[in-house]
Amino acid sequence: MRSIFLFLSLLLMGSMASAQVTEDVAVELSATTQVSPPQITLKWKRILYDTPTYQIWKKAKNATTFSGPLATLPMTDSVYVDNAVIVDSAYEYFVKAVGPSITSAGVIYAGIKAPAIHWRGIMILIVDSTFTVPCEAKIQRFMDDLSGDGWQIIRHDFSRSATDVTIKAVIAADYAAHANVKSVMLLGHVAVPYSGDNNPDGHPDHLGAWPSDVFYASIAGPWSDATVSDPSSSYPANQNIIGDGKYDQTLIPSTAELQVSRIDFANMPAFPSTEVQMMDRYLDKDHVYKMDSMLVLHKALISDNFGYFSGEAFAGNGWRNFPTLVGKDSIQSLPFISTLATSAYQWAYGCGGGSFTSAGGIGTTANFASNPVNGIFTMLFGSYFGDWNVQNNFLRAPLCSNPPALTNCWAGRPHWFFHHMALGENIGYSANISQNNSSTYPLYPNNGANCVHSGLMGDLSLRTDYVKPVLNVTATNISTGGALINWTPSPGTGVIGYYVYRADSAYGYYTRLNATMLAGTTYSDLTPSLGLKYYMVRPVKLQSTPSGGYYNLGVGAVDTLTVTSSLLEVVAVQPSVNITLFPNPAQNSLNVTINTDNACVATMYVVNAQGQVFDMVTKQMKVGNNQYALNVSDLAAGIYQMVVNTGNTRVVKEWVKL
Repeated sequence: MRSIFLFLSLLLMGSMASAQVTEDVAVELSATTQVSPPQITLKWKRILYDTPTYQIWKKAKNATTFSGPLATLPMTDSVYVDNAVIVDSAYEYFVKAVGPSITSAGVIYAGIKAPAIHWRGIMILIVDSTFTVPCEAKIQRFMDDLSGDGWQIIRHDFSRSATDVTIKAVIAADYAAHANVKSVMLLGHVAVPYSGDNNPDGHPDHLGAWPSDVFYASIAGPWSDATVSDPSSSYPANQNIIGDGKYDQTLIPSTAELQVSRIDFANMPAFPSTEVQMMDRYLDKDHVYKMDSMLVLHKALISDNFGYFSGEAFAGNGWRNFPTLVGKDSIQSLPFISTLATSAYQWAYGCGGGSFTSAGGIGTTANFASNPVNGIFTMLFGSYFGDWNVQNNFLRAPLCSNPPALTNCWAGRPHWFFHHMALGENIGYSANISQNNSSTYPLYPNNGANCVHSGLMGDLSLRTDYVKPVLNVTATNISTGGALINWTPSPGTGVIGYYVYRADSAYGYYTRLNATMLAGTTYSDLTPSLGLKYYMVRPVKLQSTPSGGYYNLGVGAVDTLTVTSSLLEVVAVQPSVNITLFPNPAQNSLNVTINTDNACVATMYVVNAQGQVFDMVTKQMKVGNNQYALNVSDLAAGIYQMVVNTGNTRVVKEWVKL
């Protein structure tokens, strides 16, 4: 009864505020690009309420403030052309609509052939040992997919009895010991930190500490349990007393250095499946999605049961983000649960007056238990259920469905920003900038900004678009030294090339071997160190989105090889073999003179900077000079090596192709 009364009263408050609608708070942005001359064209849906002018601001991705305004345009305009751009780059734009009684905004990350993201950093994977044995095969596959998408992985398994202090100490030690630690993934019911003296849903009975996974992501802190003493909440979990293990901080005490998310199915008896079954089901869908083997329709739905709500306009999180990701014409206002039960939407937002297990106008946890969720990225907002560590919690419910959604967050207090995902960033990146945002993206009001309760449910590594991986990667030793990698092309559409990588361990750092994309399906690595190597191949697609375009990498496929010989091996260069190359640089023909004191059989080959082998031939050498002419007219301009291998002697000489 309380939640129903709350829902009706909140709707009344919103309707009395003004005649504005939620969509009015969002400048719905998209972008088109051209290569020559380089140009990014911003477009938006004109706001018909009030008489706003549009201010255009711009910044680099990693900058903390926007420069501008670059231009101020009248209410009749809906296009801005930026010529101060270059190809292979991307820029953030903030467009503010300012009128006598309205201030709206939109933000977009737009690029012209934005570079591929090869490396995403180190992920610390914390596994609830409940799943170590029954889900191990699928956890290993999950780790393989993470590694194939550019993550290094450090894994720790903990029992559920392990405290947040114990787990945080291990995370902090990894962070100190390794450069480039970027994220923490919590797999299972890992210890839940509580922090703060806050009620971000506005209810006096809900004041106190809320679940705060950002504790694991904020390394510098400080985090304390010495000042807050507030037992007023009606819910014991929220009562925060000095020395009880719940932290004092309501605001993140320092910038959250790491991305963090949680995949947690504990205490959800409304669902007929066990935790292990739900984990298996989640990891299965997660894998299928990353393999680009799922029908994913680039469209979004919004179910807004709050409306303008005195300017907070919670569903603006949908209206502002979705145009950059799927386009403004691919957004529909539809019922949340029933639509996702029968239709596939990549993105979905729903809000309404809530309880721990429901949201008005959306449904209940029981509804999720009896309906599939044919979506990937979801957002929900309403009272109470943002406090997610309770039985049958509504925020976690979409991830428990069969099939499940893959992510969810409590988006409204504060606002969330997903626009970087349109050019290849993962959702954990979006979660991190949303948690840390106080002034970079100045949307007002932004209640709950920088508060510790903001968190992401689901796999933080997920991206909006994937490419079907290559097939049948095989690595074999080359008799003359090095490794030969072959693969079957990706069956995906639009694939334009491949990158090859090498690592010394399964979940370690993969060095990219070719500087430029390979068009073919073979690669020679002539200079590996000896021993066990992991070779990975990733396909590349020039992905077009409503925010421009970027080079999108598929998840890598891997084969292992114990390398037995290499050009890096120390070989005594015998004075009996010498190479002379003329002309050098060469354009059409390269004359090779090989002088040897002994008759022998020699293998000769040309190697480019990416390790590809050309013109490999084996010849009988006589004593003295042996002369050969190579036609090099078909080779691309660049630096090459001429390699001559006589078995006991290997001689390498560099030359330049014009």
